[in-house]
Amino acid sequence: MEINKEAIILQRMNALVNAGLTYGHDTFDLARYQELKCLLGQLTSVQSDLDSKEVGDFLRPTAWYPTPLIDVRAVVAKGNQILLVQSKADGQWALPGGYAEIGTSPKENVLKELKEEAGFDGEVLRLLAIFDSNQHQLQSQQYYKMFFACAVKDGQFLVNDETMAAKFFSINDLPKLSLVRNTSEQIKRCYQIWQAKAATVID
Repeated sequence: MEINKEAIILQRMNALVNAGLTYGHDTFDLARYQELKCLLGQLTSVQSDLDSKEVGDFLRPTAWYPTPLIDVRAVVAKGNQILLVQSKADGQWALPGGYAEIGTSPKENVLKELKEEAGFDGEVLRLLAIFDSNQHQLQSQQYYKMFFACAVKDGQFLVNDETMAAKFFSINDLPKLSLVRNTSEQIKRCYQIWQAKAATVID
């Protein structure tokens, strides 16, 4: 996937403006930061592939130092198949996962997501990869995506608030993926890393 470098520059500028609005004290400086925020919104609409909702998310003010968000994903393999869940929101498929939550470790987070979205209790085997969304699937926010190899113990899928199906797919015949959550390249790389018992990838 080709990444829009101009959009990444705008993303960084927006982070600096957010920091200025959060930590600035001078009234005139705050007004200038707010004007820059409006101008960045106009530029972002023209220079990026973000839709109007994503631009709105991009411009949403923060009250803390801007920093990348953490996303965790469970990679469960069975032979040459991989476990995916289908989102109720858009009907697309993804590895079980979501935002990392404060108060729990990355391992606890990914096992919670595996249980909530796929219905399975599991065990984390190891960290396979950390991907930077700016390099793979540019969005309104920057994410560090942590992919964990997980073994399923027991359980069964139940329809829930987030997902309407869980199914194993051949690694070479994946369904329509939710690309903001994970790309085909990311899933296949994680599967290869796991199968080859290779070192963790950070990309």
